[in-house]
Amino acid sequence: ERERERDKMFSQVMEIRVNEQITELITEFPQTKVIDRKSGTIQVPVKNVKIPGLTLCVVLPKDYPKVCPHVTIMPANVDHPWMQKQTPGRVWHDSMQKFYYQHDEKALVKLVATLLDAFKAATVLGSNSGMATHAQNNNLRQQPQNKGPAMSLPTQDMSYEEIKKDLQSLPEDKLVELLTDKKAYASYLANMKQMSNMGSSMKELVLKNQALAESSLEKQNQIADVKNQIAIIRSTEVLEVKNKYEELAKEHNSILSSINVKTLKEKVSDAAAEADETSEGLSQKLMEKKISVENFIDEYCKSREIYHKRTMVLQSLDH
Repeated sequence: ERERERDKMFSQVMEIRVNEQITELITEFPQTKVIDRKSGTIQVPVKNVKIPGLTLCVVLPKDYPKVCPHVTIMPANVDHPWMQKQTPGRVWHDSMQKFYYQHDEKALVKLVATLLDAFKAATVLGSNSGMATHAQNNNLRQQPQNKGPAMSLPTQDMSYEEIKKDLQSLPEDKLVELLTDKKAYASYLANMKQMSNMGSSMKELVLKNQALAESSLEKQNQIADVKNQIAIIRSTEVLEVKNKYEELAKEHNSILSSINVKTLKEKVSDAAAEADETSEGLSQKLMEKKISVENFIDEYCKSREIYHKRTMVLQSLDH
């Protein structure tokens, strides 16, 4: 029971936060339309001169804000690197995971602002400008951060046969130099195509590990925020509910402990006898003309009704 109460309380807190996020989104972007609040469907028009009517569709899943919102774009034939080829119209980018949906009331505002900025220059799939933009984005992905020459990602692993073929093509004096001169050997090794691919692969792995480490650090901050929220709930709302529950439980146990079938039968029997004596007293008063007939009938009927009710209760206790 306590677990259900706590889950219900936590669910209500989450619902309040989601409503606050939607309110902040509507305040920041008045063009926002809440299509269906129950399913969490929200639409936001995108200012794009090349694609009139371009609209973002944000759907808050059932587990939101524990998971990221689902984002699609309408129409679906948009040329942009964030568009998912396997799912037409679906939008995804790693930056969408960086917003604190569970704790930041402006999380949806930041998400939508990022998406609006990203798609304001998007083009229709297949157009010349769209193809040029797509090619430009691919080139940017392949270039290192130091603005040096473009570096293609490795497409295959180091091949022993290729290395052997390269060595066989060298003249005899060059092979002797590689065997006797360490600097020449190191220079040749560094300039090998296979080693260049390996260096690119290692650099790619380093970047991925760095991104993973940054993501882990961000999740540590989220965990710390969740712990703080739990501590606040435990120190305020949970304590109040716990005290109320213990008070009611104590009262419930006290009532149960005071109930004894034998004692209850005795009390009901005494009460029935008292009602019977009252009706007999009314009959005596009528005989002595101390009460009018109208009052006698009224009070006598009430007294006998009480007597019969208590007698029936007494009989039910016997069974």
